[in-house]
Amino acid sequence: MFVLLFVVIVSISAYSNDQFVCPGGNSSYLPVTLPTGWINGSVNCFDEGAQQPALDIFPINNDTYILRENKCINYEASFIYLLFGNNIALLIDSGATVSPISLPIQQHVESIILNWCIINKKERQDIELVVAHTHNHQDHIAGDAQFRDKLFTTVVGTTVDEVNQFFQLDNWPNTIGTYALDNQRHLAIIPIPGHANSSIAFYDCATGLLITGDSLLPGRLYISDFSADVESISRLINFIELNRLNITSILGAHIEMTQENKIDYPIAATYQPKERQLNMSLEQLHQLNNELQQQWKDGFNRRHKAYYDTFIFDPIPSQLPPLQPDGRVAVHGFILLPLDKSNYVWISHKPMFSTPNDFQLVYLATITNSTLDPVPLPTNITRLYNQWTIEPEKWSLNNLINGNLTSFRTKLYKGNFEQGGTYLCDITINIIQPLLTVVQLNISEVEPYQPLRYTSYFLTNSIIATKTYIHLYLLHQIRVQPDFDAIIHVIIDPANCTTDIDPSKLNNLLGKNGNEWAFPGIDNDIGYRLTPASGLVRAQLLGDIYSTTCTMQIVEEIQCTIGPDFYEDCNV
Repeated sequence: MFVLLFVVIVSISAYSNDQFVCPGGNSSYLPVTLPTGWINGSVNCFDEGAQQPALDIFPINNDTYILRENKCINYEASFIYLLFGNNIALLIDSGATVSPISLPIQQHVESIILNWCIINKKERQDIELVVAHTHNHQDHIAGDAQFRDKLFTTVVGTTVDEVNQFFQLDNWPNTIGTYALDNQRHLAIIPIPGHANSSIAFYDCATGLLITGDSLLPGRLYISDFSADVESISRLINFIELNRLNITSILGAHIEMTQENKIDYPIAATYQPKERQLNMSLEQLHQLNNELQQQWKDGFNRRHKAYYDTFIFDPIPSQLPPLQPDGRVAVHGFILLPLDKSNYVWISHKPMFSTPNDFQLVYLATITNSTLDPVPLPTNITRLYNQWTIEPEKWSLNNLINGNLTSFRTKLYKGNFEQGGTYLCDITINIIQPLLTVVQLNISEVEPYQPLRYTSYFLTNSIIATKTYIHLYLLHQIRVQPDFDAIIHVIIDPANCTTDIDPSKLNNLLGKNGNEWAFPGIDNDIGYRLTPASGLVRAQLLGDIYSTTCTMQIVEEIQCTIGPDFYEDCNV
């Protein structure tokens, strides 16, 4: 083990400038055959066999493999790369699933290595497996635990310092590292922070492949540090051009685009039957660079989301200018949802698909200065039986979203104030930041969700015969017109969940605000929405590295209105 680790260490070098030399020059590459399709999920992820095979494994040549997770196990469906040299096998990313039961990624990789060793007449101890990462987000490192403490295996840390130390990048992010799998297969290690602070790209001399993680892929390019991304993508292109590298394909970590230009699948989609191919080109890297450079030149206040045929340029909210101050002035009604903590409530904006009400919003808030004491809301909230709404005076929704409006005076009603609700009193609503749910409706994805999708917010716990039951509010996720706005109250018995998380942590996971749930096998249609008549339904927690599914009991439908104006009651 010591000798093998020594081989790993001495196979690394770094350049303070952009110089990089491939063994044998840049003229010849081992051919690769990229697949034209992958496991792309299922209409119903609870169907028998929908989660099998757990992993799509494709050898693109004798020494290079691409692996993809089944979208029914985790919607991220991360792509994982395995590259062989004579001394080292490099695994780039470990996937989005912790559990060796749901996805035994280590066993799959070990099986590939053993088979490769047989073909190449080597012993397993001749090959050190190194697990490295394109960046440190959970959907790229969740499988690391399966590799730790295994023989002939090194797991590279995920912080900038740990990446620097392993690849000997002494001047992050300006140092280009060289990592040798053997005398003939060298990789360039190029720091590209922007999507994440530890992002790196891998250029493979043997194949001409450039592996970019989430920094360039056929999908949504989330930019968390705009200035860093501007420098990184420019530096990456300069590195390619200075060294006259022939990029045969650029490979990212996800597919999120459809085959239709500029159209992506919904976030957390578990079925993508007509997805775009994985491989991208140098032309698309230049498109990204040009967009970054132009928006940087135009200044912060003109920064925006931009749609390209094969990707969506998508800075996160903190990297975008705030909404126009004092915009979207109207009477913005909210559904008020009581909590078990006195005078704490959730408030859910009553949306429309047209401005000035074109946002689905959920806030946590407190109530003060009520004209009635106590505030006339229920104290036993294990069953509500009613709906409460608030009718403020006119003010700017933009100011609320931007954080400039933090409290407002409003009338409280039992029932819907737009449909004959009973006035109770005046109260002050005090917003607790940050927002959990902010969705602008008229710029949502064209592709609708396949199964029903709801977002959950903690309501309370109840204890019956020493068992704890978790009560949640579920808000239907609005996307494509006409759609419907619905809030329901559900109960989860944690004993009726399957998960890979430590049982002592399950209740906290289920009670986390903003969890997204899919209901496979139930169409995302108003006629199939969740109501008490639905009985017990099975739900899949999306984006969960612990593969959690739970049975939910629908206790009550608190409100439901039909889009696009959301005035008409669903039951009329």
